[in-house]
This record gives sequence, structure tokens and C-alpha cells, in this order.
Amino acid sequence: MMQREIVKSIERASMVLTDSEYTRREVAAFFSLALEKIRAVPLASAKVFRPHTQQELNAVLPRLRLKAGAYCLYSGTIEPRKNIGALLNAYGALPAALRTRWPLVLCGYQGWQSEALHARIRQAENEGWVRYLGYVSSEDLPHVFAGARLFAFPSLYEGFGLPVLEAMASGVPVVCSNSSSLPEVAGGAALMCAPDDTDGLATLLRRGLEDDDWRAEAQKLGVQQADRFSWARCAAQTGDAYRTVRGG
Repeated sequence: MMQREIVKSIERASMVLTDSEYTRREVAAFFSLALEKIRAVPLASAKVFRPHTQQELNAVLPRLRLKAGAYCLYSGTIEPRKNIGALLNAYGALPAALRTRWPLVLCGYQGWQSEALHARIRQAENEGWVRYLGYVSSEDLPHVFAGARLFAFPSLYEGFGLPVLEAMASGVPVVCSNSSSLPEVAGGAALMCAPDDTDGLATLLRRGLEDDDWRAEAQKLGVQQADRFSWARCAAQTGDAYRTVRGG
């Protein structure tokens, strides 16, 4: 139904708004639309995603059996598109001592075709280097982000990639894939590699966990990059699009 209705909506629309330049160009190519008929209006992270004090983290993380600065985080749906299998392969290739010191923490809904992924997650949990939190409430999630030592997001495809922006806004260094819209969101603040480069991902994860000089620079650049996105700007650009369609 959505496929049919999206085509009809595109045909009727005076203008199409996308949340990234990548998606803008993808929509133009797929629907044979002129780029002038499409505008990219980027999203932003919520203000609750910010660096937290140790006192703020201590009020939430122990209840989730987490310790600030002592884990690498992935947040998102558990499904093939997110490339979690590659993340597990890359993390599993790290030295055992490193995985034990900074385990991989996964949070998010169980998505489609995820049975095999959950079996691998359970095995890694039994080995002691993965924690799966499942769904995390909107009240707790900003603390879980801000308490991470590193954020990993090797997704195959993202229309925008909001979790990367949320991590950077939280002052957390990011390792992500260079696919689809993620380079737009991450800018020069993240370590990036091809989503199918498991060896490269393992190398970047290790650097992200151990290289304190890079981590300090990434934290600073990440906050600056996140500040370039705002809901006020998103609203203003959306309003401009409507005024253009109305002819004034």
C-alpha cells in the first residue's frame, strides 16, 4: 500500500522534502524528478542528547548494570539493514582483554529477520563481551548514550542516521560506515569505513576505544558537528518550502 501511495503522492506534490542531500538525489533518480522540485531539510537531535555529568549518569546507569565510560554502544533496530552482523564480527575480532574491559552494548527493538542475529547476540552475551538491553525508555536513553565510551553504527543504509547525531551531541566519539547519508551527518568528526569492510571496522573500533588523543578531538568535533543541525533551522527551511509552493 505504501509503495502505491508514495508514487501517487510524488505525482501530486508541488515539492518534495527529504531529510538529507543523499535522499534528495536518490528520490530524484528513482522518480525521475528535477532536483529543483526536491529540497533537503536536515533533522536534528533532541536537546536531551548532550554531555552528562557523572552525577547524572550515576542516577541511571547502575540500574541498567552499566558503568560510565565502560562500554561501546550501538542503538537502533536489530535488523539486517543495520549491519549488526558485521559489528559482531568486528568486535569479536578484537583482543579478548579489550572486549572484556569495554563490552559491546546493544539497545533497540527486535526488528525483521533478526532471529539469527539474536542467536549470535546471546552467544556473545554468554561469552561475556556483549549486553543486549532491548528497548530503552526515552528517559533513560540519553544517559545510555552519554555514558558510552564509543558509539558504533556500521549501517548499510540510512535516510539520515539520527543516532550518529545523537551520539555526537552527547559528546561521544563515533565509528560508523561511510554509506548513504552518514557522511553528511558525521562530517569529519567520525571514523568511517565501508560497511562491508569488517577488518577495517575492527581497526577503527580499536582506535576509537584506545586512542585517547583521537577521542578527545572527536568529542570536540562531534559536538561542533551536532550544533550545525537544529530543529529551529529545520522548521525555518520547511516553512520556506511551503512559502515557495504558495508563491510568496
